Amino acid sequence: MNLCLAVFRSRTQTYEFIEYMVRSGISCRAVTTPPEAHIGCGISAEFYIAHKSYAAEVISKKGLNSFVAFYKITTRGRTTMTDRL
Repeated sequence: MNLCLAVFRSRTQTYEFIEYMVRSGISCRAVTTPPEAHIGCGISAEFYIAHKSYAAEVISKKGLNSFVAFYKITTRGRTTMTDRL
């Protein structure tokens, strides 16, 4: 399972994004932003990477201007890698 994070500078906009995604039927939850991201408000939105295009549309449509970037989360064994998309 490849996961994606949407990192925002605003907690309010992070939760607004999560709420919209969930209301749209997409599994999305709040998680602690990994230290590798080096940015954001400390809370990110996590969802399956298959929904990244829709997530980008939501960010644009809702005018979520505190959005920073998407990150791909890959876990191999006990190692978790975070790569900016």
